[in-house]
Amino acid sequence: MKTVLTFSALCLLLSSGMMAQVLGDNEVLVVRERRGVTVSGGLQLAVPKGEFADNYGGYPFGVNASLSIPMLNLPFEIGGGFVWNGMGRSNRSVDILNTLSPEMNQGKLTVNGNAYTYQVHGRLRPFNGKFRPYGELFAGVRNFSIRSSLDLDNVNQASGDLLERDFTFLAGYAIGAKYQLTPGIFLEARFDTQAGSRATYVDPESVKIEQDGSFSYQTKSSRTDQWALSLGLAFSL
Repeated sequence: MKTVLTFSALCLLLSSGMMAQVLGDNEVLVVRERRGVTVSGGLQLAVPKGEFADNYGGYPFGVNASLSIPMLNLPFEIGGGFVWNGMGRSNRSVDILNTLSPEMNQGKLTVNGNAYTYQVHGRLRPFNGKFRPYGELFAGVRNFSIRSSLDLDNVNQASGDLLERDFTFLAGYAIGAKYQLTPGIFLEARFDTQAGSRATYVDPESVKIEQDGSFSYQTKSSRTDQWALSLGLAFSL
């Protein structure tokens, strides 16, 4: 009887130890597979296509940032992002008449075009290892603007004016991949194609600034379809 009790107690002890080990392994597995919030940022080069390429001579360069939030522990994420692209810039030194005293002030006048994009996305990311490819659908709005700014040598703050602004809607898809450099930090590359509605934007080759501070520019209007290539870093929280 004592032998049976001893053997039973030993089996119970071993079973408890094995169960604890299994639970421990599962807990470690859950921690490793947990999907966290991702913050990304980097550089972007846009390549106009179609009517946009015919009307705009250049490749808008800029920066992008995005936030992706996992849906529970599923391979789906939702989020949003922001992109700035420069649409052309011209500047030169100018002489401006001071309205308070009969003298000329020297400074620099800048006229530039910008594109600001605000978008939301839904992302499919099936893997959660060191290499993380994904596919994405997105939609949003883009704000095209033309601004002038005057920075005088003897004035602490520069003055700026918004000359024109136009909005366009956009939608598209993207494919990308992230590769882990160190725990929590990834190198990210992506390619996206965007269909944009018609908008008015500055023609960078038409901007002319005179010595006296006067300037002129031309605008163009077309659909704003484009491709974009991005490279940057992603931080998994």
